[in-house]
Amino acid sequence: MLWLFERTVEFAAWVAMIAAWLSAISAAVWLVGWFGTLRTGADFELLRSSAQASGAFVGFAIALGVLACIDRFIFDADQAR
Repeated sequence: MLWLFERTVEFAAWVAMIAAWLSAISAAVWLVGWFGTLRTGADFELLRSSAQASGAFVGFAIALGVLACIDRFIFDADQAR
């Protein structure tokens, strides 16, 4: 059962990492799109979407860090000694 829980934590970390990458890419694309609208009247919906995606990136990065700490200090603690 411990093996399954460790694999679940590792899988969740991979999902968090992929979601963080996608959020960062989305934030960059929406921010570039917003910069493109500055000459014709700024579309602040793009800026809002970029800010939300940036917040999601930070959240997923924190989740990834927490999952990495769980994996390191709970499951791999015996191997470090």
